[in-house]
Amino acid sequence: MAIVACGGSGGDDAPAEPAGPTPPAAPALAEQIAARTHYFGAENVDATTGEVRKDLVIMSWASNTTYAAAINGKVVLLDASLLRREQAPGRTPTTLPEMVALMPSYIVLGKAAPGYADLAANIAFRTGATVVGAAEHCDVVEADARRQQSWTGSAKLLKCTVVVPKDQAVGLSVNTLSLPDLQACVRAVKHTDAAVTVADPTLPAAAFDWSLYSDPRDAAWWPVGTAATDGITTTGAATGPSVLYHLTLGSGQSFGMLWNDRVGSLKENSPAAATLVRSLPKTDVHIGSVDVGNASSNGLRDAALYIQAAQPKIFFPAGHDAASQRAGAFNTGELMKRALEEAIDNVGIVNPPELRVNFDPTDYVKPHYMTFDPAAAGWQQAGDKASATACN
Repeated sequence: MAIVACGGSGGDDAPAEPAGPTPPAAPALAEQIAARTHYFGAENVDATTGEVRKDLVIMSWASNTTYAAAINGKVVLLDASLLRREQAPGRTPTTLPEMVALMPSYIVLGKAAPGYADLAANIAFRTGATVVGAAEHCDVVEADARRQQSWTGSAKLLKCTVVVPKDQAVGLSVNTLSLPDLQACVRAVKHTDAAVTVADPTLPAAAFDWSLYSDPRDAAWWPVGTAATDGITTTGAATGPSVLYHLTLGSGQSFGMLWNDRVGSLKENSPAAATLVRSLPKTDVHIGSVDVGNASSNGLRDAALYIQAAQPKIFFPAGHDAASQRAGAFNTGELMKRALEEAIDNVGIVNPPELRVNFDPTDYVKPHYMTFDPAAAGWQQAGDKASATACN
């Protein structure tokens, strides 16, 4: 009986490896309904069950490059971090407990570094969400979970699906992952966020200063609250890989979405990655970082080159709040839009996308601006690239 209790046979009396720590109970249904209603709108969430309607893609900007999306009724987090994270909703009008209450199915990581993946391990552990990312991302969030739970055993604490193999070269290939419950094909490209800081001699001179025209009233309007002191953050490093994602929705729909949470000088550092982005299926909505590393020498050229490669119909800038808050200037959204329009002209984009800007902080956690009907006929237009629903 002792052998049976230890799970052993053949005289092996070594003690069984203990199971990992047990996640806490899921948030109450009322909390889940409240969180999903906040993020996706009362008109899109069943007030009794918390189910999100399946016929729309609904997104909310949580800050920086973190978005909550409802795809085929499933909740997906793109990155998992909050700027100005406080114990109660403040300038960023949400909290870690509310993000947990969304009960996401997936957490997709573009960068396993501070500002991008701080909350990924904690949310994944508490909700059972599957993390999707590069192999290095999986290593980082598993290490974060172990540190947070004081766990040193061999059992894995998180579910993590590798879409980009470990140590894959930048710009090597388009990696694919089928997610049937989302009715989506995910295509992932490892790109670079390294920036060249010398002026591009082939383009008109351009510069952008995130610190211009700061409004001194901002601090009074949005006073700093009590910072979260739970110690939940990531140990990831800025040197880890950056991954860009393209999602194509299936079931006869013709809708493609691209998201990149970092932006680098692909022209000089990885033209192969730019070629891969150009090879992706049709992109209708592109959510891309504009927090470039060479704004003082090339304006927003690098962000514009990502747009040129993806050829989206609609572009949402991301990361502009992080850049402006670092510089002490909060109200730079409109100036950023003008600088991006100038960069789009300078690089020679023939059919520029419609630029839609979410403003810090008034557009945090508001789905009205980022709700799409993937079955709408308007997504397929003359001259579009093919919309590849098959994941191959």
